[in-house]
Amino acid sequence: MKFSIRILAFLCSAALWAQNAPKMLIEDVVHDFGVVVKGEVVDWAFTVRNTGTADLVITDVRPSCGCTVVQWDKVIKAGATGKIPTKLETKDFKGPISKLITVVSNDPEMPQARIFVKATISAVVDLLTDSNFRFNKLKQETTKVPRILVTEEDGFEFKVVKTETSKPWIKLETAALTQEQRQPKYPNAQYEVIAVIGPDAPVGMVNESGTIHTTSAKMPAVKVKIMGLVRPDIMASPPRMELGTVEAAPDFQRMLKIRDNTKSGKFELTEVKSTVPFIAVTREVVVQGEEYNLILKFAQTPPKGDFSGKVVVTTNAAAEEFKVMEVPLTGTVK
Repeated sequence: MKFSIRILAFLCSAALWAQNAPKMLIEDVVHDFGVVVKGEVVDWAFTVRNTGTADLVITDVRPSCGCTVVQWDKVIKAGATGKIPTKLETKDFKGPISKLITVVSNDPEMPQARIFVKATISAVVDLLTDSNFRFNKLKQETTKVPRILVTEEDGFEFKVVKTETSKPWIKLETAALTQEQRQPKYPNAQYEVIAVIGPDAPVGMVNESGTIHTTSAKMPAVKVKIMGLVRPDIMASPPRMELGTVEAAPDFQRMLKIRDNTKSGKFELTEVKSTVPFIAVTREVVVQGEEYNLILKFAQTPPKGDFSGKVVVTTNAAAEEFKVMEVPLTGTVK
């Protein structure tokens, strides 16, 4: 009997709770911005209505890539409405797009709701194939990456006014295409744009930017990315010999690679040595005139404790910076 009374009490309380609960209703769960010029930021506020009998609490709003939601109405009283403002960044998109936004709340029937923003991104002025200039080059080389600049607009004289880059060792060169060279889909003037990355570019990853200024009223400035890798003409791998903690064992051995990335076939190591007294260095030919392995071993029983020094490599390289290469060497003998 008592068990039956408990069940009845639970069901009654659950029914009362269900009656006194929030209910989220989002008007127009899809908003279409229509045609948007690439680079513009457009915004829209979704209306949320609480048709329940308790406070609706929106705990989280999760936008997908390209869409942002900074603030929203977090508590909406019963019978009231709130807003979820959204912004859509279009600089990285082209053509039709659809972005999902997930709304999380305390609505027991629908704890998560999905809303969408859509748009068709018109490039107006754009680089064909890829709006980024990507490259992989040796330090000594001058690399050129071409693209074709077009506009979807007509009825005016389309011109490139000037170009700018974020670093002086990157140039954006432009030249108008002849009628025979143009892409037939675009009726206005077209330009070849070439990113030129010279030998002054520093070794390592490159992530820089550029701007192409045009006579287009809708898109007078086209932002571009210049991304890639500059490899050293001659490299030591690894660039630092950090041995960590090592045993004072007779079979201790580590390897350092020296490689001529230009593949000249004439590169030679004339001398290799270690400034750490108890470490000896010998060389092995991997590819004659191009690649060598340096083998590090204990020349004698090493003392316990920290040590530091260099592996010094003398070469026949023409460039002054590679005539003598020094690789830091550190470790601890336990």
